[in-house]
Amino acid sequence: MKRTEHGRSALLGPLGLGGVLVSAGLPHCGSSSSGNSDVSCASVSVDAAATTSPTVCYPDNDGITGGSYTIALAVNDTGFTSTGSDDNDGGVTKNIIATQNDAMVTLTLTNTGTTPHGFQVNCTSVCLSYPSLPAGCSPLACFPSNSTIAPLMPGATMTITFDTPTPDGLLYPFASSAPADSTVQGLNGSISQWSLM
Repeated sequence: MKRTEHGRSALLGPLGLGGVLVSAGLPHCGSSSSGNSDVSCASVSVDAAATTSPTVCYPDNDGITGGSYTIALAVNDTGFTSTGSDDNDGGVTKNIIATQNDAMVTLTLTNTGTTPHGFQVNCTSVCLSYPSLPAGCSPLACFPSNSTIAPLMPGATMTITFDTPTPDGLLYPFASSAPADSTVQGLNGSISQWSLM
């Protein structure tokens, strides 16, 4: 895994990267073919076990991987906001987190709400960026389990460190991990996305 050290602002507001992705469409370079053993991504069962290396399954789409990112978020009863010096608009609603794939992330979450809230990144299909897959590759990509923060009591803060997945050019929904938040639009993953570039 190639890791480059470069600090970046990892959060963009509702009109930042999100506006670009919606108006321009997500660029999909596709995967490189490894011969006749490739299969249509859509034909692979979502329960298929990955038996091939992620770097073989998901060639990097933009030629850049790695880096270190520090992300500071607050979660309240309606959504996520930026709290850190990682950007210049602390306190603004954050619907997009943008980092490179195979990057190291340090994420701090503070619950400023009145009920328990947490953080999790949901799995996503890789088929838009990788329409054909070598045998042994999963059509789903997920963040590692250590990227989840269990619901925190109001006023509590937790910091975690994890590596982002290899498949890039994809949007992974992020949400609160508290079951009661599943009906709250700003907390249920319906509008909040992690963009792996």
